[in-house]
Amino acid sequence: MPNHITNRLKINGDQKEINEVLEFIKIDKSQCGDEIEGIGTIDFNKITPMPKWVHRGNLTKEDELKYGAEYCWYEWCCNNWGTKWNAYDQKDIRTKDNVIYFKTAWNNVLVLMQKLARIFPNIEFEYSYCSEDYGCNLGKYVLKDTEIINSYLPQERSKEAFELVFDIECCKPEDIYLEFDTESGTYIYNEY
Repeated sequence: MPNHITNRLKINGDQKEINEVLEFIKIDKSQCGDEIEGIGTIDFNKITPMPKWVHRGNLTKEDELKYGAEYCWYEWCCNNWGTKWNAYDQKDIRTKDNVIYFKTAWNNVLVLMQKLARIFPNIEFEYSYCSEDYGCNLGKYVLKDTEIINSYLPQERSKEAFELVFDIECCKPEDIYLEFDTESGTYIYNEY
């Protein structure tokens, strides 16, 4: 079971171009089953499409030997998207206008966001992510065209790391059972 990563993508720029980005990355109705579709969603295949030759079946050791691990969906996704699955859990009430929330397994998808910034060079993308292991595996980037304009990677479990979690998750410390500890200078889990 993976650690689920909350991802937030803010798209800033001319409204017409923002709409073009939202249209470009959305999940098409034909692709989804129970999942949400349309504007406000993100499909990694729109940014870096999985080739048809990638084996998509149940992944067994025999499949990896037969096709080669790099030609099976798991390795391909990890190598090209940075995570093993497409975006999921996109039915998020925090998604609105030019902000999209989605989840990924284990890792951020910075490489995909950098590619998206290259596809839309006039748009500024603010990409933030945090693990469900609050205070670890988190960061914030501002991307435009081929540039990382700003990056913020606070030290794990620091006050700044937890404050980035609160910003991304739109929550207060007590919402996730944390309280500030003046002695350590950071947030700690409390025993409610």
